[in-house]
Amino acid sequence: MYSAVTDNPSDSDSFSELGARALVANQAKPCQCELLSVKKAARIKKYCVTRELQKRAEKIHSTEIEYVFSDDFDQEDACEQILQPLHKLCLELNSGTDAESEGMPVQYAPLYSVPLLEKEQEVILFKGMNYLKYRAALLRDKIDLKSPCVGLLDRIEQKLKDAHRLRNYIIQANLRLVVSIAKGLTDRANTFEDIVSDGQMPLIRAVEIFDIDRGNRFSTYGTWAIRNFLFRATKKGRKYRKTFVSGVESAAVGLSDFRSTPRSHESYHRSIQDVLKQVLHTLDEREQLILKRRFGLYHSDDPEKFREIATDLGISTERVRQLTIRSLQRMRDVIEEQNLEIPEIPEII
Repeated sequence: MYSAVTDNPSDSDSFSELGARALVANQAKPCQCELLSVKKAARIKKYCVTRELQKRAEKIHSTEIEYVFSDDFDQEDACEQILQPLHKLCLELNSGTDAESEGMPVQYAPLYSVPLLEKEQEVILFKGMNYLKYRAALLRDKIDLKSPCVGLLDRIEQKLKDAHRLRNYIIQANLRLVVSIAKGLTDRANTFEDIVSDGQMPLIRAVEIFDIDRGNRFSTYGTWAIRNFLFRATKKGRKYRKTFVSGVESAAVGLSDFRSTPRSHESYHRSIQDVLKQVLHTLDEREQLILKRRFGLYHSDDPEKFREIATDLGISTERVRQLTIRSLQRMRDVIEEQNLEIPEIPEII
């Protein structure tokens, strides 16, 4: 059975306050420890810096904070331009309802509990989510592990908590994508409920790495991510993928916008290969190897999992994932610099 991504019920009334909380928290507010004189701070050091506080600081300091950077984050008026609209939108969305779930079985109601997002709302939520994580990452670098500041740790944790709530809201608003794709992949071995549950994993990941600054709607990218995952996970999908889709298209998605076109698959495949041959050489040997293995860039190769590649290369799974994302971004930049024409992805993918 599926498990829709939801927030703690006890916090259900706090979403409307998220934007206001982010605005206040963005203003530097030193904790009491920072306001004490050096002499007084030294006198209470044993009380202030407990082992429990140190462990908390170490945990936060070692936490990887992943976000999609935007040039807007470094602007002097970033708080006003990003958090003010977020504050207003959170107030509007908190009471929003969606009647689209009418006629659906009651067990699927959570999948439609959040209304569809308009393009402007989508931009505000993605910008807000990533900006909060960006600010949290900057504050994390200021942690003094020998004498951690309680106020600083509180601010970091609150920003990450609010970013997580925004992420979950975006996910809830796009669960319809999973439902629509799952309907076409059910078979004897894969029930609708199981596919919907599995389809939430790529949706979550897509929300975390989507770059709203590129001007695309998330639904286009999210649809591809969910399909690509479920095509590999289900028997019906694998048969469909073997006939029409190769790993080359997977790599191409990281390089181009996602628009539908009736172009033939054979022509599309050849065009993508030509483009990739022109840009793969811009990467070092390890990056080329990772991309080729991850996306199966040869007809005889099947895409490999991050952990399989990591084991062979002697590095962590997370490192392989980071190198993949970085390599795709570098290839995209080269393509844009050289004004190469990127074939559009067929509608059937």
